[in-house]
Amino acid sequence: MTRSVVRFQTDHRIGPKTPRMTRRLGRGYLVFCLGVLLTFTALPTCADGSQEAGWAGAVMIDEDYFSAGGSAELDKRVEGDAFLSGGRVAVRGPVKGDVAVAGGDISAADTVGQDLYAIGGSVAISGQVAGNARIAGAQVTISPRGGIAGKATVVAANLRLAGRVGRYLAVYAESVRIEGEVGGDLRIVARSVEIGPEAKIGGKLIYRSPQPAKIDATALIAGGVTYVPMEWPTGKLGSLARVATWISIVLLVFSLLLVGVIMIVAFPKFSAAAADTVRSDPWKSLALGFCLLLCLPVAAILFMMTIIGMPLGVAVLLFYPVLLLLGFVTGALFLGDRVAMWIARRRGTAVKPGWRYAALTASLLALLLVCKVPLAGCVVAFLVMLFGSGALWICAYRGYLQQGPAQESSPLGLDLV
Repeated sequence: MTRSVVRFQTDHRIGPKTPRMTRRLGRGYLVFCLGVLLTFTALPTCADGSQEAGWAGAVMIDEDYFSAGGSAELDKRVEGDAFLSGGRVAVRGPVKGDVAVAGGDISAADTVGQDLYAIGGSVAISGQVAGNARIAGAQVTISPRGGIAGKATVVAANLRLAGRVGRYLAVYAESVRIEGEVGGDLRIVARSVEIGPEAKIGGKLIYRSPQPAKIDATALIAGGVTYVPMEWPTGKLGSLARVATWISIVLLVFSLLLVGVIMIVAFPKFSAAAADTVRSDPWKSLALGFCLLLCLPVAAILFMMTIIGMPLGVAVLLFYPVLLLLGFVTGALFLGDRVAMWIARRRGTAVKPGWRYAALTASLLALLLVCKVPLAGCVVAFLVMLFGSGALWICAYRGYLQQGPAQESSPLGLDLV
């Protein structure tokens, strides 16, 4: 794991070298990332009629806890690591190992036995972190009850520290206000810096800013203050935006890949049958995918026009983007499976499980490159999503019919079987 270094001067760094992660997060971390995108729904039954467990939003694997969804919460003791992602994320139970969280509104209110990794819109820490912390967010707050025993690195638009950081604190932000305690050095790169009257800094305060910091006269700074004037890099915002765009693209592709992996691992029969449906019934898949794309929002609006149907309408609207996502991944699985089968035929062997993962990766990367082509790329991605969405639900409907005593024609008059 590499770590970017922000330099104040030619001989200063924003902090000592960060030790590399000594523990691999392993397969459980993949499940956590996949849960981010699979929370709002559980996949239906398999094509052969057997029932598979759906994704419930929270699961324990060995001693590790995984949760994702619109609201991901942890309110019990966890002996291993915890991974949470969602619109609102709350850690209200003690965790003996590491905690990795991602979401819109994050709250860590209980003890973290080792390290904390958090990225979100708003990050509030009111519990104790026994190890180090790496935090990124728009608004980061460490309350008076919150504390980080080790080192902390924060990248944020606004940071307010009212608690305690045991060792050094490194910050890159738009604005920083320090009202708590830092046991070691405090190094800051920010547009505006404020040191409140209750602030205590056990080491040096080294900050780089276009303007002098507002330091209260009663603040305690044991190692002295070093101010390095700088021009705020407004001209580099375009470069930062491009970097953020590429990071977002990489995370999107990685997330889609992980969704495909969990579909293969957790639902092998269903994922294979849904992908094969694109080949066996392409026009049915395309037609049904197009109908779902147009009709679901209309149906949701009609439901919401009635008082009784409003909850169902809201549920349909929440489910709609998940449907499109799963449809796109199903289409990518189809392309990947075709590649894996082609390789197997060339070698005269059967398709190995690992080939599906590699072929899915190749298909997602190919789709990403195709999407860079103006207009044509969007059309290809749109068609992949339509074929995949239709095939997904044709396969689900066939599995539903196979559970009954006899296969009957569709009550809607659609020949999906």
